[in-house]
Amino acid sequence: MWDPKRVDMVHTPSATGQARGWRSLLQRVRRLAPTRLIRFLCVGMAGLAVDQASLAIFDQAGLPFYIARAAAIAVATGVTWQLNRRFTFANTGRAAHHEAARYFAVAALAQSVNYGVSLLVNVKAPQWPHALAALIGAVAATAFSYSGQRYFTFSSKTPPDAT
Repeated sequence: MWDPKRVDMVHTPSATGQARGWRSLLQRVRRLAPTRLIRFLCVGMAGLAVDQASLAIFDQAGLPFYIARAAAIAVATGVTWQLNRRFTFANTGRAAHHEAARYFAVAALAQSVNYGVSLLVNVKAPQWPHALAALIGAVAATAFSYSGQRYFTFSSKTPPDAT
C-alpha cells in the first residue's frame, strides 16, 4: 500500500499503475472534450486562482464583501482575457480593443451571474467562507461564459459581403 510519508515508495509497481490510470483518464477526457474547452477551463482555473487571491487580499484590507468581490472579479476578468486571447481561441482578425470590448461585454453578463450567485450564497449561508461563495458563483457562470466567448467574442471576423 502506498504511504504518502514515504517518498521512496513512489516507484513501486502500484504507483506506476496509478500513473497509467491517470494517463488513461486524461486521454479519455481529451477524446471526449474539445481542446478549446479544455484550454478554456484551464484558463478559468488560473482566473479562479487570481480571483481567490484578489478576494483574500481585498478581504484582508477590510473591504466589505460586496466591494471586495466586485474588485476581485474585475482583476480576474482582465487576466482571463489575456490568457484566452493567447492560448484558447484563434486570432479573430479584430483589433485588440474591439475584441476586448466584446470580451468584457460577455464577461459582464457572465460575471453578473457569478456575482449574484456568490452574494446569494453569502446571504443564505453567512457562516461559509467567502472563498466558497466565490467558487460556487464562478462555477455557475462558466457555461454561459464559454458559449459567449466562443461564439461571440472569438468568432472569426466575417468578410464584408461582396455582392
